[in-house]
Amino acid sequence: MALTKVQIISNALLQLGHSAISSLTGGDRMVQAAEAAYDMKLPSVLSSGNWRFATQIQQLSELTEAPPLPWKTAYSLPAGYLKTIRLWPNIYQWDIYTDFKIYTYLSGTLYMEYISQPDVSQFPPYFVDYFTYEISAYLALSNAQKADYFSALEQKRMHMMAYANALDTQNRPQFSQTNIPVLNNRYVTQFIGNGGIAN
Repeated sequence: MALTKVQIISNALLQLGHSAISSLTGGDRMVQAAEAAYDMKLPSVLSSGNWRFATQIQQLSELTEAPPLPWKTAYSLPAGYLKTIRLWPNIYQWDIYTDFKIYTYLSGTLYMEYISQPDVSQFPPYFVDYFTYEISAYLALSNAQKADYFSALEQKRMHMMAYANALDTQNRPQFSQTNIPVLNNRYVTQFIGNGGIAN
């Protein structure tokens, strides 16, 4: 069964010695702080990596407005956009400014692979385990019962982050996203990388 926001926050609070909660309504200051930490930290954590469960591919809508020079075309960013992973066609001359539009020299069909914030019900278990430590370690600086809570939780947070990233990358192919000869030939067996069989 998929976990909810309340359950994730409750687990984070348990790590700090707080009692479990079943609702965010009418909670004490610790519960309110945990909910605020959840809302603030989640977009940041999702943007910090290329999480497969948060990755989408979408065709961008070309805008009719004339972009500022020197750009040729403007596209609107997809709803829920947090971070760009790559574009198709594979172009390198583009930029995003404070108006949340992407400007390019390309005109025509453009797709973006990007990170967005999925519903909490879509979070895989390894990410949930890790994210509870993001919340509890953040809160430990000001709300933990003992000063050494933070160092213990921070060590666990870093361990769980590495573990979650390792599990998440199991859904990725084992080749580099760009053609870099040194990386493509880093395997010394018969492993077939992006550049062919390693020498």
